[in-house]
Amino acid sequence: MVLVVWFREVDYMRGVAALAVIAVHVSMNYTRIPDVNLLALTNVFIYIAAHFAVPVFIFISGWVLAARYTGEFSIREFYQRRAKTILIPYLFFTALYLLIAVEGTIGFAGVPSPERVAEALLLGTGAYHLWFFALIIQLYLLFPLIVRGYGLFDRFGAALYLLLSLLFLVVLWNTGAHLMGAYLGPEWYTVLIRLFPSYLFYFVLGIHVGRHTDRFRSTLRSLSPAWVLAAAGGGALLIGGVWVAAVALSGSLAGTSLAVFCIYRILEPLYYVPVIAVLVLAAWLLDGGGGEMAGAARSFGDHSYGVYLIHPLVIAAAATLWISLTGLSWADGLTYPVIFVVAVLVSYAVVRVLAGVPYAGWVLGEGRVRRG
Repeated sequence: MVLVVWFREVDYMRGVAALAVIAVHVSMNYTRIPDVNLLALTNVFIYIAAHFAVPVFIFISGWVLAARYTGEFSIREFYQRRAKTILIPYLFFTALYLLIAVEGTIGFAGVPSPERVAEALLLGTGAYHLWFFALIIQLYLLFPLIVRGYGLFDRFGAALYLLLSLLFLVVLWNTGAHLMGAYLGPEWYTVLIRLFPSYLFYFVLGIHVGRHTDRFRSTLRSLSPAWVLAAAGGGALLIGGVWVAAVALSGSLAGTSLAVFCIYRILEPLYYVPVIAVLVLAAWLLDGGGGEMAGAARSFGDHSYGVYLIHPLVIAAAATLWISLTGLSWADGLTYPVIFVVAVLVSYAVVRVLAGVPYAGWVLGEGRVRRG
């Protein structure tokens, strides 16, 4: 059965996750700062603390799909719908980013070789943000099996046991990816971290919430918001601190072994799960207050897919213009907040404008049927 459902929390959560993605991709330019100074370490912390974005997007996907597709549903129609949502934007932007370099500044990347094209399509390496598509495509392909497997555990009252098992799996898988990358070569990490087990826990957590949304909301309302916020803040300090300490002690990211970040991978679920709870609480607060702020937040979240696709172009173009006009670079502190604000505003504005252009909306994911 296919239901037309939507949760108001989702638009707010997507908006915050999109902001976090932009923060990650602006702050990651700390690698262009020649010295390990306060600016570099601050951006290292922001880079890691904002990494909750992908788990949140994966969680939302599981939540909405599980609520929409219940009982028996047409697998063919499910795949057709997901293909319209994912494949057209993925193919178009992979081709675009293979031609246009967006690392630090913007420029022509040259004509890619067939091997480069194949790698980009399989691993999502056309640009630094397209790996998400390689991951979500796997989860969409497996969704009919995953949701039926979850249903079996849920009928026997063992859904929480399944979630705890998957939590252990995701920690084991991601720490293993770091170890393999450290001792067998970074290409192992590149592949393993893009395979579906790396985020399966968050997808199934979303499915669990989709099947028990009222219970989830009731449980969350019974918790102290201050304690939930403290748990998320403590998690950010913990995992961000691991990276900051590693970079500070080694003198550079390049001098830090991938194996060090196994600690970060062990701790990250203790941060991401409270963040999901915080975002739901924040969504309720914004939605309850209403007004222009709530409307703007919902609109940004509603267009977050298109923002996700084009923001690297905006960041690179803005950085190129900023550097040429001011003489400042990624080694200067003012560059980061300026580029972040410009990327947020311009990306959103471009998506809103292009959404009304015939066929352009499909490329940006704006032509898809919304609400699932």
